Amino acid sequence: MSWRGRSRPDLRPMRWAVLLGTVAAVFASASVALAGFSSPVSGGPMTVATKRIFPGVRSAWPWDIRDASAGGAEVNGSDPLSYTDGVVTTTKNWSSSFAANRFDDFDLSAGRPGGISVSSALFNFTFAPYRATDDACFYIEVRRASTNALLGTHGSAGSPAACATLGAQVAATVDISAQVVSTDIANDLRVRVYANESSSRVIKIDLATVAITTPYFTTTLYEQRFDDEANAAAAVTLWPLVAVDGTAYTSSGSFAPTFSTARYLKFRPNEAVPTTATISSAQVRFAYRSATAGDTTCWYFEVYNGASLLGTHGSPGTPVSCNSSTSYVTDTVSAPELQAVAAANNVLLKIYMKNSGARRAGIELVQLDLNYYLD
Repeated sequence: MSWRGRSRPDLRPMRWAVLLGTVAAVFASASVALAGFSSPVSGGPMTVATKRIFPGVRSAWPWDIRDASAGGAEVNGSDPLSYTDGVVTTTKNWSSSFAANRFDDFDLSAGRPGGISVSSALFNFTFAPYRATDDACFYIEVRRASTNALLGTHGSAGSPAACATLGAQVAATVDISAQVVSTDIANDLRVRVYANESSSRVIKIDLATVAITTPYFTTTLYEQRFDDEANAAAAVTLWPLVAVDGTAYTSSGSFAPTFSTARYLKFRPNEAVPTTATISSAQVRFAYRSATAGDTTCWYFEVYNGASLLGTHGSPGTPVSCNSSTSYVTDTVSAPELQAVAAANNVLLKIYMKNSGARRAGIELVQLDLNYYLD
């Protein structure tokens, strides 16, 4: 509206009214707030407690497998990269000099509670050149597995982290504590190994793990994804028992059409529960199928603390389940006997199976879930 040609009204009384109203509202709000903070609280005192590790489900998987599916002596079906047992992984051919596009990636296992500081992290790498006349060297990069972000480098092409000469196997340790400062990083860890081999041949790896120490527990991280790019071409191998992803472990022998205590698989999940933690619940997840279409495979299992039997789930007469399809079936079974920390950290799962065609079985997942907390 235009006031041209007319006298402008005096707006000052209106402005003062608005201002006084605003001030009154502010004081009224302040009075309510002060009254809220100063009024006595009914219901008695309140106790606020914190925990060093809050309740939550943490999962563990086995890298140690003992396979007696054929009914005879146990076959070692363990991951070759997880133990110094003489069972080696042979890479593809390297070049005689280091190259930026020739490396091996090791993605390490997760499952630890998050937000905990790591005081020590050591990459353990045992390797040997192709033959007794050859030499091999390596250096590493520490990365995040989810993003491939570089966190740090140890060694270089000019100054390797370690070398193995004249075909000798060398156990090398690289301190990566400066990069792995928390369990959040440990749960998302990739170690990239650059190597060379004097005759441009393979190297043999017996161990590739990371040992971490926290204020509450120590544990070993095993590789769950191995990408061998020694020849500059990707070749990914997944450890089969960690996820329902189509990658499975096939029993080394055939199960019988009836259950037998001589035919089984043993799995040792890699748990690391703090000594004084409280375990609220435990469960086992198991995914399986017959290796041959048309067969029916059934299973039940026992839970051990080392050599001591803690509990049995199912029986020859009443298996946990049977699977006659070509798809993996995942069963989840409560294991209330795993309430003691010592038992959880030393747990062994012994799986009994039968197969209607007297053939092999495939296992895609073996997972132990523990819900625990630490005051």
